[in-house]
Amino acid sequence: MYYFIVNPKSCSGKGLKIWKKIEDELQKENIQYQVCFTEKQGHAARLSAEISTGHSPCTIVAVGGDGTANEVIDGLLNYDSIKFGYIPTGSGNDLARGLSLPARPKAALDAILHPRQIRNINVGSAVLSDRTHHFIVSSGMGFDAAVCHEAMHSKIKNALNRVGLGKLTYLGIALKQLLLLHPASMKLTLDDDQTLLFEHTFFAAVMNLKYEGGGFMFCPEADAEDSCLDICLVEKMPKLKILFLLPTAFSGRHIKYKGIHILRCRHATIETDSPLILHTDGESKNYQTKVFFSITKEQLPFIVG
Repeated sequence: MYYFIVNPKSCSGKGLKIWKKIEDELQKENIQYQVCFTEKQGHAARLSAEISTGHSPCTIVAVGGDGTANEVIDGLLNYDSIKFGYIPTGSGNDLARGLSLPARPKAALDAILHPRQIRNINVGSAVLSDRTHHFIVSSGMGFDAAVCHEAMHSKIKNALNRVGLGKLTYLGIALKQLLLLHPASMKLTLDDDQTLLFEHTFFAAVMNLKYEGGGFMFCPEADAEDSCLDICLVEKMPKLKILFLLPTAFSGRHIKYKGIHILRCRHATIETDSPLILHTDGESKNYQTKVFFSITKEQLPFIVG
């Protein structure tokens, strides 16, 4: 049985139009399915929790942007009896990019209905004092999280999505946040046996996949099947230099410059001297001063082609 969790408002309302085309294909192939539409933030997680505990074995498919996929994965309670599929309809699509998923909805649906490859994917977790948030693309604190936080509430993003220029939202917000940004002292404890102190840190991106923020390849060697997290940390760098280096991150060439650190670990604790915005897969989780990042023990069966 296929269960589709659809965000009809993704990409400024295009999600619903895309779903109608998907539904036509499902009906043509006489596929048994159920569809649930998300109504507000957090709804997708509740839906996936209900489906993954009460309807197994099954295939759960997220239809929306990276945020929708994040919510669905965050709500999953049982990886053993499900397969996960994703039909991207958002503006960033870092999840589809990172796993080389079909970009076109019909091609993505075909892959889900007639899977040739299923990969067991690591899922990351960001543990706070009161709860745990999961992520499949990335998490992070500082500059990248501040960009995500503002993008979530941006009216400009909706306007640009309507004309197919949603990626410009992140670039514009990034420039604004860079001007406002204040560096923080950050302590990283990696795998319980290595402690690193960075005095003037702009951000730390904890990556499960290579890309975040609409195509920035912050960690070119990140692999969602190696049970490790890759961290891109930027410190002690003039803002003007960061501005000029940002375009190089689209191709991963930024890693050769002084002030950019690429680290790898199985788990890490990040502590800051002042509260910084945290994000998981682009979803803002408010200000934090201490977060424990790790990989879940179970791997998610993900239909990739």
